[in-house]
Amino acid sequence: MGHHALEGGADLDSIKRATISDVARVAGVSRATASRALNDSDAVTAATKEKVRAAVRETGFVMNKMGRALAVGRSETIAVLVTEPLDEFFSDPTFLTVLRGITEGLAETSTMPVLLQAWSDAEHLRALRHIERRAVDAVISISPYVGGDMLEALREGTLPVVLCGQVEGQPYLGVFSSVYADDVAGAQLAGARMRERGRRRIAVINGPQDNPAAVDRLVGYRDSLGDAFTPELTVWTGWDEGSGFESMRALLEREPGIDGVLAASDRIAAGVLQALSVSGRSVPGDVSVIGFDDHALAASATPPLTTVRQPMNQQGRLAAELAMDMIEGKEPRTVVLDMELVERASV
Repeated sequence: MGHHALEGGADLDSIKRATISDVARVAGVSRATASRALNDSDAVTAATKEKVRAAVRETGFVMNKMGRALAVGRSETIAVLVTEPLDEFFSDPTFLTVLRGITEGLAETSTMPVLLQAWSDAEHLRALRHIERRAVDAVISISPYVGGDMLEALREGTLPVVLCGQVEGQPYLGVFSSVYADDVAGAQLAGARMRERGRRRIAVINGPQDNPAAVDRLVGYRDSLGDAFTPELTVWTGWDEGSGFESMRALLEREPGIDGVLAASDRIAAGVLQALSVSGRSVPGDVSVIGFDDHALAASATPPLTTVRQPMNQQGRLAAELAMDMIEGKEPRTVVLDMELVERASV
């Protein structure tokens, strides 16, 4: 990335490596303006579009697989990029709720969402070919913490991109739009409630360690628990029910005196409730449990689960809105949503 502008004698390999950033620099405009000019946005003047076209000719950006020199008609589709395995995608209610929000957000428009699977290497190549052909007008990445090479490829293209979630270090700030909920603040709500309940031996059963949401939730739990935070009672695991069950069972063998559990997803919490029941412990009599997400299973659990509600449907709707805004030539934006604690019977 960030190659120098090409001179007249540049070889074909150099030309192929020209990027949208090169075009912007040569034209003397921002990267976002260059992208809008290539998409023939009404937000860019004719003079600026001509400057960008001249920069395209100079840099050879027309040779770039991710590039686009001349505007084409709209496809009236937005790709929902899935970089998780499909079985995980369809078994996780978080993804499905966000997807429903995207669909609802586009319902009053002429644009429809299409799933673009990019888990395996072959799927990555196929997805890039679709993007290269401008088969869609924008991309919404529903799990941006996975498949970073796809995001790097998209960075050098002209398609509008919206991230549903965070990427560590926020490397795409000002390049892509983003919408996500404040995981640190959400976890702080759960930890504070556990402290109010008077629990002192509190286990934290978190999601995968390479997931930014799980990392942020641990920060929030630790901050709010203070001296009640116990590192040896903190584990990283999967988001699913089986992971919650096995983690809770192992923790109880090590520390039978656990009296509180902060579960980083409702699915984890459901497994925790099963393990506690099998061990003969009552909830909330012996152990208080707080989940995260507020999926349908939280209200139907036994006992009904106190949890942190994520505005996942709203997140999807906003992702659709941000994508449509960028298609119309607006600047990328980042929207951070609030969470709330939903009190039920497990605390």
